[in-house]
Amino acid sequence: MKRVFTAALITLAVALTPTTLLTPLSFAEGPQNSLDVNQVNSKDLMQGNDFYGIETFQTRQKPDSILGWFQQNLPTVSNRYGDKQKDPNKLGVSFSSELPMALLSSIRVLTSNVGESDSAVSYLCTSIADPLCGPSSGKFKSLRVDSVIGNCALTPNSACVEQILLTLADKSIVTAKPVLEIPANTKTFPGKFDSDGKGYPPGLSSWFWEADLPGAPKSRFLARGTVTTYAKITGGALDFQKPTFTFELVPVTSEPAPVVAPWLENFKYKNTQDPVVRQVSIQPSCLAHDTNICYHRASFPKDSRASVTLQLPNRLTGWLNGRLVKPNVTTEKINEIYDRVVVDAAPSENIIAGGWVEWKNIPEKLFFNDDGTPNTMGVGRLDGAAGMYSGSVGAIQEYLKWQPYLGEKALLKEEGWTISSTVVESTNSCGNQSGLQGVVAANASAYSPGAPDFNKETQTLDYKVAAPHFAPDGKTENLGTYGLSMRADLVQCLYGVKDVPSRVEISITNASSGESKGSTVELSRNGNWVYLSAEGFTFSSPTLKVKLIQDKKIETAPAPASEPQVSAAAAPKVAVKKSITCVKGKITRKIAGTNPKCPTGFKKK
Repeated sequence: MKRVFTAALITLAVALTPTTLLTPLSFAEGPQNSLDVNQVNSKDLMQGNDFYGIETFQTRQKPDSILGWFQQNLPTVSNRYGDKQKDPNKLGVSFSSELPMALLSSIRVLTSNVGESDSAVSYLCTSIADPLCGPSSGKFKSLRVDSVIGNCALTPNSACVEQILLTLADKSIVTAKPVLEIPANTKTFPGKFDSDGKGYPPGLSSWFWEADLPGAPKSRFLARGTVTTYAKITGGALDFQKPTFTFELVPVTSEPAPVVAPWLENFKYKNTQDPVVRQVSIQPSCLAHDTNICYHRASFPKDSRASVTLQLPNRLTGWLNGRLVKPNVTTEKINEIYDRVVVDAAPSENIIAGGWVEWKNIPEKLFFNDDGTPNTMGVGRLDGAAGMYSGSVGAIQEYLKWQPYLGEKALLKEEGWTISSTVVESTNSCGNQSGLQGVVAANASAYSPGAPDFNKETQTLDYKVAAPHFAPDGKTENLGTYGLSMRADLVQCLYGVKDVPSRVEISITNASSGESKGSTVELSRNGNWVYLSAEGFTFSSPTLKVKLIQDKKIETAPAPASEPQVSAAAAPKVAVKKSITCVKGKITRKIAGTNPKCPTGFKKK
């Protein structure tokens, strides 16, 4: 799946003059599926909040999102009637991993094939049984299910948040508790899986979690994420693919605001008979919003770490990307459908690149693929803004093309705690193992969309990042962070060794100057996962190389007796795994690995 920042949302959301709010509570009850595809009257996709008489709220607080920044910094000109309008010569551009919209569970069908960018022409299904969404309708090529990650205490058998812990600067641990659903009374749907585990989890709603922090009022954190599952519509059947997911934990504050809860609806596309799915009530000033309340991004407690326990479908495989510092990950199987994934990390900076640029200064070739079709930025520019997800395929290459027009000053810097699926599969045989393989975290504006590449020649794991050299003030250097957490058996497979080394050498090579700096760091271990981190390097587009250091002669893992011995580089073998059972009170966990050990506080059964 190609993840694309939908630039049209900026155009939809930005309003030059607020309109009068009309009976706001009534809009929250708006229809979920109001489109009759055979109706003559149509609604323009680009009609925004004004169509409903919904006020586009503008806060006086500092913008904490791309949409908020574009709203507060909108370049305007006077039209022939003397009214202000957006300057048509300006184009908004951004590279970011933000989640810019409210997360709402939905089932929709698309005219695009699985693996292509989602088509504008789409239809919001009332359920999986909606006749227009069935594989026999012949109107669409793929089905997409967005299952918002919910609250495990309320819906245990789902993709959900099981636990959130905060480790403070003094090493004390505070437990957060789920207290409020957002938006309230969200439309949900049940999950569906077949005997092979193919399908999708229930579509739920996000929750606020509250923590009683010492010396401060109760603090709230928005835990929101989505498991997205596509299905090919072929041969009169739905062929569900492996899901992807994204999740973030955000401290929030709030203020009263004349806004209404968001919802999804079907519309006609620009005076045609084509249906499209659109969110109603977009509020750029709000990180999230519900009826009469607007939420803003706040800061994590200083020097804190968050540990989030998620239940996720076990068909999620491969690598994860994150906005995290020093991520530490563990996984375990819950049942045939779900795994328990624990991610412990400090929040990271999110360096967002972009801004308003002059149309006339941008070469036309930057908007097209080699075959002449519009690329991601080309599709976005049709609606007045162009943006790209930081971890999209080709994001680094596109960023380097745009960098001369964006300059070396970041648009925004945010504090974030996010984690998401990679968008490309690993190409080496070791990366084809089942389950999650690892997490790579960086604070760059653009980064490699998958796992680090294993360079057999240099025996290094290579990873590319890119970002503006300076912070938004144009003076302070942006300093990069990099974290790598991966399964120990993957390390053993890549290097063909029995014992995981205790140290790694990290070299950071500047793409423009060729200058390389190196450092040696400890390789820490937690169960069957190992992790490392590097920080303090500068941008614009360095390549990071990670090489394991053996303090003693490498002992290669022996091949099974039935197979001939081969070199580690040619065909690395994985050491034999075994499992043990660990208990702590009423909690029982199974730990698997080549040398499994019980976590701290647990005893071997």
